Amino acid sequence: MSGWVEVRAKLGEVPEDWSILADAFEQWGCPGSIQEDRPPSISGYFPNVVGVETQVEGLTKALYALGVSQVETSEIEEQDWSELWKIHFKPRRVGSFVVRPTWEETEIQPGEIELVLDPGQAFGTGDHPTTRLCLRLMSSLDIQGKRVLDLGCGSGILAIGTAKLGASEILATDIDPLSVQVTRENMARNQVEFACEVADGFPQGTWPLVISNIISATLIRLAPFAANAVEPAGHWMVSGIIEQNWPDVQAAAEREGFRLQAVEQEDDWIGAIFRR
Repeated sequence: MSGWVEVRAKLGEVPEDWSILADAFEQWGCPGSIQEDRPPSISGYFPNVVGVETQVEGLTKALYALGVSQVETSEIEEQDWSELWKIHFKPRRVGSFVVRPTWEETEIQPGEIELVLDPGQAFGTGDHPTTRLCLRLMSSLDIQGKRVLDLGCGSGILAIGTAKLGASEILATDIDPLSVQVTRENMARNQVEFACEVADGFPQGTWPLVISNIISATLIRLAPFAANAVEPAGHWMVSGIIEQNWPDVQAAAEREGFRLQAVEQEDDWIGAIFRR
């Protein structure tokens, strides 16, 4: 098996709230869904590996339960993947960053920080609200000389961003070996270097800044461990949070001694910085 499986939910009209559908994709292992207004649809892509049938079946049932009238699945060959991303992934300015794919050129203005990416088989292009929220929040922090842990690095976009903001030491981790491979490739494209490894959960030690762009349920579960991993007066940056889940994430963080320092919202997604 190789390539990708596309799941596309077709809608009769543009919904008032995309987040409910996007959350269904995220819950079944696809954090980077793509929404289109004409014709209205939402789609996501799963690596065509052993077990993908279970994910696709679970997502399909969840989408029908949410009132979607039609769900289509199709296989995409590996050689078509880069062409698919070229349709959706265009240069974008977010905070102090300019995120561009390797196949596009754009003019960089004074004071802007360029991030050059090829997402490959990993999530994280700067084109999803959860990633954009992190980039905006990062732009507001003084990261110069700080040590940073990026837990769930995806394509490496956030870790690379902190490197370009002057972080002194970075550890990027992900449970997906493909994400670690793609992150290392994107490091080279951006001429930065940091540690990147396959790992599940927090490593030993403490950090002035921990970044977790992960789904809400995982953030709630990780809150006690984050409290042990963030240095006193350090920061925990979180994203991947659907608006309706934000009170639970905030409560979980505050139970562990974190104080809310900043919050950003785009559509129905929320990102925040907590201070320990």
